[in-house]
Amino acid sequence: MASEKNPLITPLFIPAQAAGNDIISGDKKCVESSMVLEEEIYFSSHDTAREFVKVLKDLGISSQIRQKFSLDVRLMLSGTYKNLTAMFDTVISNPDVTEEESELFSMAREHLAPQRDVIAQALDKYQVGDRVGSGLMDLVTGDRTLDGDESEDTLEKIIEEVYLTRLLHLNELLDIREDGLVLSKKIEPDESTLTVFADEIPEIRDEILEKFNIISTITAGDDAEFLVSVGPEFVFLENLDSIGEFIEEYEIDEEDVASFFPRLQIKHILVSEILAMIKEEGKVSREDVIGEFANRDIEAQEDGSRIALHLNGDYIDAVLDDLKKAGILKGKDQKLRIAV
Repeated sequence: MASEKNPLITPLFIPAQAAGNDIISGDKKCVESSMVLEEEIYFSSHDTAREFVKVLKDLGISSQIRQKFSLDVRLMLSGTYKNLTAMFDTVISNPDVTEEESELFSMAREHLAPQRDVIAQALDKYQVGDRVGSGLMDLVTGDRTLDGDESEDTLEKIIEEVYLTRLLHLNELLDIREDGLVLSKKIEPDESTLTVFADEIPEIRDEILEKFNIISTITAGDDAEFLVSVGPEFVFLENLDSIGEFIEEYEIDEEDVASFFPRLQIKHILVSEILAMIKEEGKVSREDVIGEFANRDIEAQEDGSRIALHLNGDYIDAVLDDLKKAGILKGKDQKLRIAV
């Protein structure tokens, strides 16, 4: 139902990404609790994931690779440049549209002009029957390869060709022939068909879309990632340099990965401090360990920096369970001691 505040738009949630299912071998998929000392890291490349597993194996750390598929679901609006800009002008001029909504619509409108200009420049440059995107097609057919030492200008030109051929293909302006892609016909640039991802803007009512002949389409693409589960043995290493060097060497700087190595470090220091306390006391109660390490600061030995732990008792309790499972600690809750 349309909002009374804004008759042109209504709230709609389109998930940018739908959760996928893990691909697990075997006849059954069992759900069981994992050890809190374990860690996980995602890689986009299977080869990189396997290289990381080799590093872990050399360090005596258990690991497992699982492939995970997810769906990238998006809502896309498509229409001619003329119709899309006219539609955005209409919703922007509506007095009921908020300032924030107007800014989002304006940004989407601004992205249309560069696309239209790329098409216009191509139609000025090429005549019907001319080959388009020759560098790109040479790569596809294998007539040309990238050796890794190409200049930025060369790579930028290839990227521009990919972008251009996508726009021309969308407008059905290309024919595929033996000698490559050729321009099949010409159109007025303002009549070129363009697309806008609508999950980045407020929803526009169906009546408005129909008025300007805009088509709404839900697109779904698959995305594969490789999850490496890292066993808890890393907490007993003297240092984590090999793991840190691998992360740096492969320039793995995605947001999720960026916190992976610090998580290892925190757990490494936490376990070291817990074991040092138990070793000094000989025997300690579970309650004393929890009281000592929940919500406290730790002095890091490496550089003198302080690490503030905001961990509740349940987390410390689970760490102690993991240490007992690993055979590092033994004894009852009132008399925990080091087993090795």
